Amino acid sequence: MAHPMRRFVFPSFLLVASLGPACAVVSRSPALGPPLRDHLAKADTSTIEDASRTCLNEGGYKPDDVTGDAEGANVVSAKNSEKVRVSVYIQARGTTPRVTGDPPYDDPFWKCLDRELGGSGSKPAPAPSAKPANPDEP
Repeated sequence: MAHPMRRFVFPSFLLVASLGPACAVVSRSPALGPPLRDHLAKADTSTIEDASRTCLNEGGYKPDDVTGDAEGANVVSAKNSEKVRVSVYIQARGTTPRVTGDPPYDDPFWKCLDRELGGSGSKPAPAPSAKPANPDEP
């Protein structure tokens, strides 16, 4: 006679194994968590557009010259060398998440966006010029 607990081990294993992909579907956007959420809240729309273009460019995409509009959001679109298009939607201030779009949540785009908006790992300030402040001074 089979042990009663053994009947439930296999179906339970299948249930647990099937939850893995379901959890991936409900993963959180990086734009919802700190510090990126806080940087997005403080930045004006044009700054976010510029940072998005920079990050798309770093990711191998060529951003379009013109920003679009979709249901109140500013849209920065780009395509890569394989003609794959991505779009980043910049919502109005006060909206959470402020930025949505095609880059997957694990894409380097999101870390770049945080960096460009002043997050950790931000680019170092340029070195001070050796040139005097007053051009008449030697």
